[in-house]
Amino acid sequence: MRTGTFHDGPDTLLLNPQTRGRRWRRERLRALLLPQTLLIALAGAAAPDVIQVLPVWADVIANLRVITVLGAGIILAVGVGRFLRMPTDHRHPLARPCRLDRVRGEFFFRSRDFADLGPENYLRVRNLVAGVDELHRSPARAWLDPQLCAEVHQLVWQTLTCLDRTRAARSLAAELATEPDTDTAALAAEAREAVAVIDDALGQVVLHLHGCLALTRAWEAQAWSTELTARTDRALAELPESDLLHQLAEAAEELPQRVFAYITAARDVTGAGTFPWERPRSTWPQPGGVTSRRATWNRTGRAGDGGGSP
Repeated sequence: MRTGTFHDGPDTLLLNPQTRGRRWRRERLRALLLPQTLLIALAGAAAPDVIQVLPVWADVIANLRVITVLGAGIILAVGVGRFLRMPTDHRHPLARPCRLDRVRGEFFFRSRDFADLGPENYLRVRNLVAGVDELHRSPARAWLDPQLCAEVHQLVWQTLTCLDRTRAARSLAAELATEPDTDTAALAAEAREAVAVIDDALGQVVLHLHGCLALTRAWEAQAWSTELTARTDRALAELPESDLLHQLAEAAEELPQRVFAYITAARDVTGAGTFPWERPRSTWPQPGGVTSRRATWNRTGRAGDGGGSP
């Protein structure tokens, strides 16, 4: 499954499962070897002969080989870009189809290839292509038959191939329907019936593929729920015991009392005065009012009001 870029926008591609990797590499190499590169290389090879035949122009074309090498390098870089983007980028110059686009269904089918077969079939094709992509990407794939995804890919490709081959019959049925002859009407009905059989089979394939996806989604949800349960159990198992936390709380409870005992003793020794909470509430500093005076330490170690020496 690939997402290709075309002149009419992005589209999903279903690659031909019968196309071997060797052929894909060969086609990519053909895109790399641009004709322009070969022409410039030939021009560079012929440059010495031109210089000998036309000595008058020797100073003008002395650097022709360098120019041709640089040009070939630039075009080769373009070819490398085409090599890397192939087969996903199909925005070709002048809208000319490349080797992959010339024959529909040779290398891939795109969803819009079936847009002219009616909205119902177009929706079915999109569901089939999206279903193959979802099945390949599903986390449940590791739990399935290793050959299942390849078989589904092959099945959907054959289904789209059969649907593509109904174009002539559909066109003929539409043409015969306009004929007033009774025998022609019978032929049109026969063609429509044959096409309807193909469409019904296509619907059955979509239905069964949807069943596969429903099962994989159910397993994904079940596996995710199991994973969440296991993660929760592991996280809770790493939590400390409540008894230990109670012991820590009890040990911390006596710390303020000990600090209080030491600072009150220090106050008595230094004569620093009372603490704010030991004074009447009316003497507490009010918000926005005059701040209380800070005690300063003099050389004797006694607290003063900061106004000067005691």
